[in-house]
Amino acid sequence: MTCKSGSTGRWIRLRTPRWRIAGILLAAALVATAPTLYFARELINDTKAEIEAGRLHLAQLVATQADRLLTEAFFELELLVESLAIAPDGKPTRSETQILRTGRSSSFIAGVMLLDSEVEIVLAEPATAATGTGIDEILKAAALADDRTVSQPWLDPQTGHVMSALGLPVYDRTGGRQATMVALLDLSEPLVTDLIEPAAGLGPSGHADLVDERGLVLASTHPGHVLTAGDHPDFYTRMAQLRTSSVERVAAIPEPQSLDRSPWHLMAYAPLRNAPWGVALGANEEETLRTVWRLQHRLIVLGLAASATLLLGAGLAMFQVPDRSSEERP
Repeated sequence: MTCKSGSTGRWIRLRTPRWRIAGILLAAALVATAPTLYFARELINDTKAEIEAGRLHLAQLVATQADRLLTEAFFELELLVESLAIAPDGKPTRSETQILRTGRSSSFIAGVMLLDSEVEIVLAEPATAATGTGIDEILKAAALADDRTVSQPWLDPQTGHVMSALGLPVYDRTGGRQATMVALLDLSEPLVTDLIEPAAGLGPSGHADLVDERGLVLASTHPGHVLTAGDHPDFYTRMAQLRTSSVERVAAIPEPQSLDRSPWHLMAYAPLRNAPWGVALGANEEETLRTVWRLQHRLIVLGLAASATLLLGAGLAMFQVPDRSSEERP
């Protein structure tokens, strides 16, 4: 290979093929940048995991608050049972309407009823509660109430509110079933709907739903989703069956008028303990992971720039080192 002299020095006479030298330089650049790329990937994965963990924690927090509301409602029913004088046949010994009226202290308890051992309504406050459209669900909740029971929700056509019934069995001193106390819950009351409002903090596309055991929406940041499968029917149905906390990338079916056209959402689900329901919340994937993707893009550019710089510097160092062999000749 011919050597060419210049003002700054001589070109080295290379005995090794240049393609092999190029391969060595490329391998050296990859070895030098590999740790940076590895830690960059770990940083991205950790950031995404933190976002998912925060979303799941928020869903679990909302589910805990919903459980607390149900616990308070059952506690009020227990206090009401203690206030009533119930005969062995499950009927009140005197008019207890005033006691029932006083027992409705919670703002989302729309009515209370007492059913006897034959699952027949013997007392109701207000009286219209015994003739509503959800009477079948009420009676079912009462009949199955060997323990605390939560019925399937229904839509009240008069108010347009979503309702559900809590059933609490009443036992006599011998442990026999004496009666059932039922509370009608209005799931459209602010005390319930305000629970899912924190989802608005997840961004413009942030949304949350309270979902029942059928995968239907009971309360939502989008009121039009109530008693429908919402934007994520497959996810809601599956999680209602699994009843386990999870964060997943799920397909979205947005409404025609929705401004959010993202096909994927990052959703968290947390089940309730006191009812066969769950809380689901999230936002579209692009909005959620925008920071992660921006960080990933910058780290990739930085890694490529570092590799190119190493290759360029090594190439210049290898091919333009002055030939000092002539200086060592006698």
